[in-house]
Amino acid sequence: MRLRSLLPLAFIPLAAAWSCDAIPSTGDLDLSSLGGVKVATKETETPPTKNTARVRIDLCGKLSKEDGVKDEDQCPDGTRACLTLINHKPGASDPDRVTTVIPLWKEDTPDSDVRVTGREGDWTVAIKAPDYAGTPHGLTVTLTCAETESGPTLESYTGGKLELRWSTPAVCANASGGSGGGGGFGFWGFIKFCFWASFFILFAYFALGAVYNHQQYGARGWDLVPHRDFWRELPALSRDFGGHVVGNVRSSTGRGGYSSLG
Repeated sequence: MRLRSLLPLAFIPLAAAWSCDAIPSTGDLDLSSLGGVKVATKETETPPTKNTARVRIDLCGKLSKEDGVKDEDQCPDGTRACLTLINHKPGASDPDRVTTVIPLWKEDTPDSDVRVTGREGDWTVAIKAPDYAGTPHGLTVTLTCAETESGPTLESYTGGKLELRWSTPAVCANASGGSGGGGGFGFWGFIKFCFWASFFILFAYFALGAVYNHQQYGARGWDLVPHRDFWRELPALSRDFGGHVVGNVRSSTGRGGYSSLG
C-alpha cells in the first residue's frame, strides 16, 4: 500500500463518544457512580387540572422500558433522558393523561451536541435535543459538590429548555484522586495531554518524513525513515549520555582530593 494513501489518516479528528467515566476535556471527571435510572418531577397547578413534568435520565446508559406503560407514552429505545408531561384531572374518565413525550438525549446524539463545562465541584452538562413540534429543545444538568447524594431535581421547563440540578459528592475535588481545579484539567489531565500530543507529533513526523523521502528520493524500506542516521546512533548516544551522568554523580559523591599526611 502506498504511503501517500495512508497519510490523510494521521489528520482524521478523533471524536470520543460520551462515556460517563472518561469525559473528554475534563481531566479526571468520573460520573460512573451516578449511573442508573434517576427520576425527577415538578408539578404545576393549573386549576381545575394539575400538570406534572417528569424526567427519567441515565447518565451512563440508555433507559429501559417502563412496565405497565404504553409504548406510545414512552420514549424510543436508545434514549438517555426522556421528558413526559402528564395532565391530572380528578373525576375525568382518564384522570392521568400523558400529553407529551420528548426524547431529550439519545445515544446517537452527536458529540458536538453534548458540552461539558465548569471546574472541580461545579460542572454543567448541556445537551442539544431535536426540535419538538417546531420548538428547539435542550437539557442542562448542573452538577454541584455536596457531602451527600441528593439525586437530580427538576428546576424548570420553559421554552423547550429543561434544567436539572444534581448535588453529589462525585464532582467534589477529592472524588477524582484529589486533583486540583484549574478548569478541570488537573495534573493527570496535563500528563495525558502531553502523552497524546507527543504521540501525534512523532506519528506526523515519521509519516510526513517517509512520504517526503519516498517521493523525493524514491526511498524504500529503512531508507524511508527520516533522519535515519540519527535514529541509528540514538542508542549509542543515550549510553554515552547515561555514562556521563553516572560519572558526574559518582565524582560529586566521592571524598574529593584530600588525603591524610599521617
